[in-house]
Amino acid sequence: RISSTSPCRHEAMSTFGQVFRVTTFGESHCKGVGAIVDGCPPCLALTEADIQPQLTRRRPGQSRLTTPRAEKDLVQILSGTEHGHTLGTPIGLFVPNEDQRPGDYKEMSDIPRPGHADFTYLIKYGNKASSGGGRSSARETIGRVAAGAIAEKWLRGTYGTEISCWVSSIGDVSLPESAVPRGEGGCLVGWTRAQVDEYGTLRMLRDPATFHRVGEAEVADADERRKANIDAEVAAEDAFLKLVGVHAGASAAGVAEAAKRGVAAAAAGAAEALRAMPCYEDWQGGVYTHDGGRLGEAELKGVDLASWRTDELLPLRCPHPPTACRMATLIRQVKVEKDSIGGGGGCVCTGVA
Repeated sequence: RISSTSPCRHEAMSTFGQVFRVTTFGESHCKGVGAIVDGCPPCLALTEADIQPQLTRRRPGQSRLTTPRAEKDLVQILSGTEHGHTLGTPIGLFVPNEDQRPGDYKEMSDIPRPGHADFTYLIKYGNKASSGGGRSSARETIGRVAAGAIAEKWLRGTYGTEISCWVSSIGDVSLPESAVPRGEGGCLVGWTRAQVDEYGTLRMLRDPATFHRVGEAEVADADERRKANIDAEVAAEDAFLKLVGVHAGASAAGVAEAAKRGVAAAAAGAAEALRAMPCYEDWQGGVYTHDGGRLGEAELKGVDLASWRTDELLPLRCPHPPTACRMATLIRQVKVEKDSIGGGGGCVCTGVA
């Protein structure tokens, strides 16, 4: 174990920028996180309402694909504004951590978590927060997002700059470059933010043979009904992922190996079931399989889609539905293994002076 006396470099890695300087603060399970923004010009109209929409977009717990941590992420402006306008002095931004559970990480205080920055942080600084990811938690991005919302408002008002980003990869699933919209001369134009949010959201579809949402008429007590629906979702998710796992395992092993292991028949059955199984629905009503295959009228003949639809939305923010479906399935597989996975994004800025 690396101790606090281990030789390491201590650099100011929480402050970014020169003219517009942002310092983020807070750890995953302390009282709160936020940022100090220095260099914002005076007289910019600014309230929490200008910042909150972006924090709401990044808020955890929006679907089963993200961390289940329950946070409202409501921002407070502590300083730097008066009567709804900036003063030109440092702007203090604070978001409380409401779902603080440091005790959940006791078993990880000595062993770095796979897929996280724990080990890198330990090597770099010689110590780390014992509760969650500390400064390497995704909670740290709250300060960056809030500061970015301020910068974006000034850029839009001053230069007409528009910024749009989207998820371009998760693990080994990547958005095809050919799917990104281009303008005259092949210039990349991408999607607007509204399009990213709309096109990049999928509706979860579940097989009514394995999933049934319990209604008030069936179970009157709200708590019992909630528990029954959670149990139903878990059972349906297990059935789906088992099917995907059998198919994926056999595909990875190869036909000969699958036959040797005696799973060829099971794999064939899983492949056949998945080939025609509605798993996701896009914003236009297009229906897709677990790996992003579009199901046409012939495949959906006789399927009562209304019985497959759930009220569960998956905001992938990958505005290419076939790729978004593959991303969603991959994340679901990773989460059931209690693991994590990273990805990348694309960005287009217009009106840049």
